[in-house]
Amino acid sequence: MPTIDAPSSSPILIDGPIDVQQAPARVRHYFIFSIFSAICLCPATGLVALAYSLKSSAKADVKFHDKARLYSRRALLWNLISIVLALCSFFMVLAFCYYFNEMVKVYGNSADSIYQKQRYNEINNEINRMIQSFANDK
Repeated sequence: MPTIDAPSSSPILIDGPIDVQQAPARVRHYFIFSIFSAICLCPATGLVALAYSLKSSAKADVKFHDKARLYSRRALLWNLISIVLALCSFFMVLAFCYYFNEMVKVYGNSADSIYQKQRYNEINNEINRMIQSFANDK
């Protein structure tokens, strides 16, 4: 039986169906976002997001892409919750500072005016005593 050496550039004909597996889409892990959330925004929810991010990365490494996408979505959700909680906390602190400033303005002025009246009366009484002492000396 003669052997035919085909050059490497010759086409190869395949009669059966071809099973082509496409590479799965890359799964985002939101690792940096989770670290930022844990350190800067809200540590409690940021750590939960970081845990899901690490789980997503681990599942993607062992080719469980469905679980990796699920954990990735949960990491993103917890990161967004961190942002919302940080913004709410920020605005609550601003509201508290504004309210405290207004209270100081209202009650601080009344306390100042009471102190000023007392000081005015003390000075006035001292002046009257000095005048009486000069009048008694004559």
